Amino acid sequence: MALFELLQNNKGTVSSALGKELAKKVLEGNFDILYEAIELSVYNAHDKKEKNIRSGAAKIVEIVAEEKPRLVAPHLEKLVPALTVDEPQTRWMIIRTMGFCAVLNPLVAANAIKYAEKFISKKEGLCIASSADLFLGDYGAISKKNAATIFPILEKSVSTIIKNEEDWLLESFIKIFKNLGGDEQEIILSFARLNGDSKRKSTQERVKKLMKLNTD
Repeated sequence: MALFELLQNNKGTVSSALGKELAKKVLEGNFDILYEAIELSVYNAHDKKEKNIRSGAAKIVEIVAEEKPRLVAPHLEKLVPALTVDEPQTRWMIIRTMGFCAVLNPLVAANAIKYAEKFISKKEGLCIASSADLFLGDYGAISKKNAATIFPILEKSVSTIIKNEEDWLLESFIKIFKNLGGDEQEIILSFARLNGDSKRKSTQERVKKLMKLNTD
């Protein structure tokens, strides 16, 4: 069955399982699935009825990008329009893809910064807000110049933080900490200290990582 037909009925838990299964085939060498998924991630971009196709395709792309970003990085430009679709699922998976591939294709990945800023301003939900945070961390980790560019956006994200977003902001700050100056680092450390007594073990571990970076 063609990928398009498989994705037409792509919903709920079936969507996740299907995406993982098809991404596995790509990682095993069936690159035609990836190329088609890239195209379908922006299929009829502003037709709400086709959101299952776009989000299902984006899931495949995201999984492959996380495992083998070199397979997706050359095609980032084709994925930029997916950051404008209505459904947040596609947008958060594609902006994560931009982050996974940023170091391999920074010029195109830079196009996602304005979308990350938009997602952070709107804070539609944890998945898309945290995905934007993580993308900015990946992009900022590349160089000091990049870190300086994205830090004000992450600082804004801190000021409008939503429930359970702390971990992902801390994760991004860990990635960019060494690329920032002393004033910016102190802002990050202040945020880490505020979360030092969190009941979440994952948050505590990230705070510890940041504090260690400050002493290394």
